[in-house]
Amino acid sequence: MELRKLVIAPLGSDTYGDDILLFEHGLLFGLEMAIEAVGGFSFADVHDQLGGGDKRDRPLPALTETEVRTLASKADCDTFIDGMLICGRDEETEALAEVGVALRFYSPSAGEFAVPDTLVFRAFSTADEGSRSGSTLALDFDRYLDLQFQVCVEVFDALEAELPDSFTVDNLRITSNWEAYALFIKGKRATSIAENKLGYYEQAIKKDPDFFLALYNTAMLYKTQTDYSSARTRLMKAAAATEDPKLLADVYFELGLTSIYLGDTKTARNFWERAIEYGGDNPSLLVNMAGTYEQEENWNEAKRINQLVVDRFPDYHKAIVNLARLHAMFGHLELAIPLYERALELQPGDALRHSVLGGCYLADGRIDDARAQFERAVDIDPDGDPGKYAAQELAKMKPAASGPDDDETKKKKRWGLW
Repeated sequence: MELRKLVIAPLGSDTYGDDILLFEHGLLFGLEMAIEAVGGFSFADVHDQLGGGDKRDRPLPALTETEVRTLASKADCDTFIDGMLICGRDEETEALAEVGVALRFYSPSAGEFAVPDTLVFRAFSTADEGSRSGSTLALDFDRYLDLQFQVCVEVFDALEAELPDSFTVDNLRITSNWEAYALFIKGKRATSIAENKLGYYEQAIKKDPDFFLALYNTAMLYKTQTDYSSARTRLMKAAAATEDPKLLADVYFELGLTSIYLGDTKTARNFWERAIEYGGDNPSLLVNMAGTYEQEENWNEAKRINQLVVDRFPDYHKAIVNLARLHAMFGHLELAIPLYERALELQPGDALRHSVLGGCYLADGRIDDARAQFERAVDIDPDGDPGKYAAQELAKMKPAASGPDDDETKKKKRWGLW
């Protein structure tokens, strides 16, 4: 199913401040969570699509309709979302006292704009709720999350889609600690530098040691930095911080990967078995588990699991290729050849697969088919190993001598190496 592409521009504002930027980033993060829950949509920031940075050191006016049309065309999206934040500050402290969120939707295919009513957020005490005490204003976290949810509802109403009943304001309550939340949002959306993200997430964890998303995102950053030991430590803490089966399946999958990178194959498999217990149905998980059995030369179990993946996910290329290779290793060409053919249907133009299939055809006595595959491999990648192998086999196939064919052992060596 093709996803409907949403692109959102930074919201304009009649004033500027880090508090406003944080306010907006939180709204957009909540919207991302809702999009993941609904499914069928992709979400991107306009800067991710068109380049440039989000440099807001001054108030930003609203985009003109001409600017919106131009940006939407360049981003090639189904819906372009922008809007304005209308901010009111406390006269004594200059802290935010009220924010209006006015969204605007543009559909390039229809060429039409839609502007719902402004959502007004009063984050602080009002006269009928009692007088404010102290010299500063603090954002009311519960009300802020309520506004996030209202924004999500409004967006999907405009898109003629519905949030699932299972998605409530509680889904947006990723931590009960506002300081931890603010630090996490800064790491998530306010910087693109990995070290800065990591710093924000680690600070968030200090504020809330059981903050699942901060723990998980920290682990993923350690993983990209190849610090697999730290990644695994953080993932173990993330597993202890949630009871959600879906999240646990994801965590144990990642724990398996980090264990593989640390050379701990058996532990990796144990983690993947836990992921399956929690409902993990990830083809990559199963293929990786099959790989651990290959390392132990438990070929039957490796074949069984790869076959299971092919049965469940008929177009999963890696499982198809792995299963084909395992069948070929043991001379089961009648099973390997159809799988390699299917792999090429899914990813045509793969020189390696053409050369491997050519080797299988050759071993099976299908000389013309083998020649065609080798020639195709040479055309695609003449200087790479697959092309060089194919060229060598083509040279052997030229009608030079009328001697006996290679014996079965030589044939198996020829294609079995691939």
